[in-house]
Amino acid sequence: MTTLFTLSGRLCWALAVLARLLIGGLIVIVVADVAFRNLGQRPLAWVVNSSEFVLLYITFLSMPWLVRRKGHVFVDFLRVALPRQVRALLEKVVYLACIGLCLYLGWVALNSLIVAIQRGTYEMRTFDIPKWVVYSPMVLAFALSAVEWLRYLLGHDDFYDRDLMEVGGH
Repeated sequence: MTTLFTLSGRLCWALAVLARLLIGGLIVIVVADVAFRNLGQRPLAWVVNSSEFVLLYITFLSMPWLVRRKGHVFVDFLRVALPRQVRALLEKVVYLACIGLCLYLGWVALNSLIVAIQRGTYEMRTFDIPKWVVYSPMVLAFALSAVEWLRYLLGHDDFYDRDLMEVGGH
């Protein structure tokens, strides 16, 4: 399992780096589009649709890294008020719920991806893109996120231990 979690961590990191590069690319194309408009040129027709797809990819490519780095928001007031044994049980229930949700949503995305491949459907806008391209980051993100929640469930880390995430004592 340690090897699986190590590989998952590396893949999560690589996807987060790709998401960062996409953010940079998104900034460049939006600034270029605005510059074209302000210079009296025709706007770049493909920018709006590209931005939508890039935002989708940024969201899903960074999701597993956020789980791994404990970057998701949670409310802690109930958990800290509970006795240690009940708190530990609640944490396990939350991990199981997160795994279940990721697996369910990943399954839905995978089914959509398979149907899109079988039917050869396209997302038709300013430019056409195969629908499987839309669903593929979702499948990958939910699968990797489930692995990361499993890592917490099995005790390889604790999602609620935020000390490692605090930089500079903030």
